[in-house]
Amino acid sequence: MVGFGFWTDAHGHLADARWDGKQDEIINDARARGIHFFMQGGVGPEDWQRQRALHARHPLHIGMCFGLHPYWVVDHGEEECEEALNLLAMELVDAQGIGEMGLDFRPHIMKDSRERQLDVFEQQIELAHVSHKPMVLHLVQAHEESLKMMDLFGIPKQKGMVHSFNGSWGKAQDFLKRGLFLSVGGPVCRPDNEKLKQAIREMPLEMLLIESDSPDQPPPAFKGQLNPPDSIWEVARTIGELKSLDPLEILDITTENFRRLFPVASNGGRTEASWDA
Repeated sequence: MVGFGFWTDAHGHLADARWDGKQDEIINDARARGIHFFMQGGVGPEDWQRQRALHARHPLHIGMCFGLHPYWVVDHGEEECEEALNLLAMELVDAQGIGEMGLDFRPHIMKDSRERQLDVFEQQIELAHVSHKPMVLHLVQAHEESLKMMDLFGIPKQKGMVHSFNGSWGKAQDFLKRGLFLSVGGPVCRPDNEKLKQAIREMPLEMLLIESDSPDQPPPAFKGQLNPPDSIWEVARTIGELKSLDPLEILDITTENFRRLFPVASNGGRTEASWDA
């Protein structure tokens, strides 16, 4: 059956301050278009608390992921990162996933943070293992380094997702063979993004997720404005064209994939955490 109308935005930032005062409206607008669950990406301790406030208002529709984003790591020193990691180990019990976590080695982003990013990424991989949480990965211009780190410290049993995947089929295969889902957003809608479009044509549908990354990375149809979560309709249309499927079927399949990765999402985001001793 196509189009059950209870779809998921696999990754966004509705707790972002740019949405302040508008969250209820944009969530209601998205729900009116069949999108009912919104998994958040974590940035740092301040963001985790904003997520908690948003979840308190929409407990059946907001999923929480807590992590230290590479951008946060860039802007904070070694001691601050260590304190935040200790806090994350305690806060993570209430989250459905750990992340955003990973590496961003673009020179204008990285500055002097390369070793700090690697260290924090390693520690978050270890937290993913002990907390039994799937990873939400932010990996930019650090493909080989990220693979080495994950191979060295191991992919957690709960696996994870590469958020905003925008690479080639070859890079996609590197992640897929490690059991990671690939989450695709607005960039696939750009007419000139043939590299990603070819990866989508080749990619197995059962490992695909779709996301808005709201309020960032809008499809061309939303250029110049904050990107709302219901922009995933544009993503589903584009992927449907590439896969010769109805966009409703794409929304169905990717939502079911999301529920395999985050089974708590089908339980209104509620879970009982299980930690190793």
